[in-house]
Parts: sequence; C-alpha cells; structure tokens
Amino acid sequence: MRYVLVLCLLALAACSTMTPAQNTRNENLFAAARTCESGSLVVTAISPDGVPATRTMSSAGTERQYFDKCFAEKSAPIWKSYCTKDPTASGCAGR
Repeated sequence: MRYVLVLCLLALAACSTMTPAQNTRNENLFAAARTCESGSLVVTAISPDGVPATRTMSSAGTERQYFDKCFAEKSAPIWKSYCTKDPTASGCAGR
C-alpha cells in the first residue's frame, strides 16, 4: 500500500512541476493523439515528456502502425511551435 501512495505522490509531483508551456503542449498533443485513435487503440494519457500512453483490446496490431504514423504527422507542428520558443526544453533535442 505504501508503494502505491509513493507512486501517486511522485506522479503528482511530476505533473505539478510542468511549466504552463509544457501543460499547453501536452494538452495539444493529447488532442492530436485522440484524433489518431483507430480500432481498439485508445489514448489514455500523455506523459510529462509528451509521449502518448495507449491501450488496445483485441488488436491485430495494425492500429499501432496507423497511430504512430498519424501521431508523428499531427504532433510535428505542435513540437515545432513549442521547441521554437524554447529550443533547450525537454524533448526538443533533434526536433
């Protein structure tokens, strides 16, 4: 039980340390990821680093390939805008 509490507190701390720009970026990335859902693939969250968390049920595996391609295309302008404002920000290296 303690471990669950510690993990929850760590997750809360990670979320509370994001800047307003990171929060906006993640909200936009989550919205973009939701438009890429297909079949049984569902987006459940976006990590503080901007990586989508997904869940699938009864998947043949093709949904993930579609999702990855779609999300890469739709997230590129979001990352470009974010990284233009702060090139040294987390997740901007190589973008």
